[in-house]
Amino acid sequence: MSRVKLTEYRAKSLILGGEYTGVSLSSSSDTVPEGAWVVKVDQGIKKRMKQGLVKVNISSKEIGPAIAEWEKKGFSNFIAEPLLPHEASEEQYLSLERVREGIRLLHAKEGGIEIEEHPEKVRSFILTESVAGTAKETGVPEEFLTSLVDTFEKNHFAFLEINPLVIKDGKVHLLDAAVLVDSAAEFFVKGAWTETDIVEGKAKHQAEENVAALQKTTPASLKLSVLNEEGSLFFLLSGGGGSIVIADEAALLGQGDAIGNYGEYSGGPTREETYLYTKEVLSLLLASKAPKKALVIAGGVANFTDVAKTFAGIRDALAEVSGEMKKARIKVFIRRGGPNEAKGLADMKIFLDQEGLLGAIHGSSAVITSAVDDAVTFIQA
Repeated sequence: MSRVKLTEYRAKSLILGGEYTGVSLSSSSDTVPEGAWVVKVDQGIKKRMKQGLVKVNISSKEIGPAIAEWEKKGFSNFIAEPLLPHEASEEQYLSLERVREGIRLLHAKEGGIEIEEHPEKVRSFILTESVAGTAKETGVPEEFLTSLVDTFEKNHFAFLEINPLVIKDGKVHLLDAAVLVDSAAEFFVKGAWTETDIVEGKAKHQAEENVAALQKTTPASLKLSVLNEEGSLFFLLSGGGGSIVIADEAALLGQGDAIGNYGEYSGGPTREETYLYTKEVLSLLLASKAPKKALVIAGGVANFTDVAKTFAGIRDALAEVSGEMKKARIKVFIRRGGPNEAKGLADMKIFLDQEGLLGAIHGSSAVITSAVDDAVTFIQA
């Protein structure tokens, strides 16, 4: 059970129903009627205006080129809404969040992108069965606030933020809205929102997409997040808990910014699956322009993942690029334990020695951070 973000298009559709006039776009070839529009990347990105991911007051003919520009950066979900002329002084802030006491409402008469810098202007309320008092205190129409709370409850929202909110002639306009839902509630909302409405917080790297596709074909656990394409430390980590410890160790040693990727391969992947996963990590490693780089293959002591079998898959991938790695003076550092540990480590040592890639190898008798400690020493030398 976790909080996940819905697209802005789905969030506003749930809140406003048939009154919502926005358009969801997935390509620069999509068209909208003539008029003045606001167009945004709709992938859960924070501070979009400051990142150039919002275009304000553009014509329908300008939407395609704007989206094409964002597509080059890896974005694929967009939203277009009719422009609402208004003054900055009309912008308000409103949020609802599920807390221990019930639903907490935060409101500020002044909204906009600078609201975080003025927390003293935000008022807090705990909503009761009637919202009339809160509506009077905030000036937000009671009918809208009642409907908003009902939508919040019915659709299992965990958090809702509207910023800015504009009220003109008694009508409420949501210029921007962000919604987090309880991921475990999809079954209960009966299609009001589905997995396809859940967005990532950033555009996915191709390697991340490849691993996500591979994950769908196996009961094993294969995860990959690209953190720094120009990093010096790249990880092949096993086991969630061990992976966290190892990555944290690099950060504690002052090398957090050097970490190129994070993720794990665990749950008994096959030799072929490990090979395919490793290829994605190695593609990131070789593409990095860092002057000195290391590959860390590490994890806890596995319960049932066959170390020899998964290491065979890793060697298959390493063999394809070992020449490039040697030319780039990359070294490999290992700490691993589990079934067939001795054979897996011995085979890996022979291979890395032959290829000129050996940094250091540790088994389960060494502390879990041994390999990453050695790798940090290597890249700092």
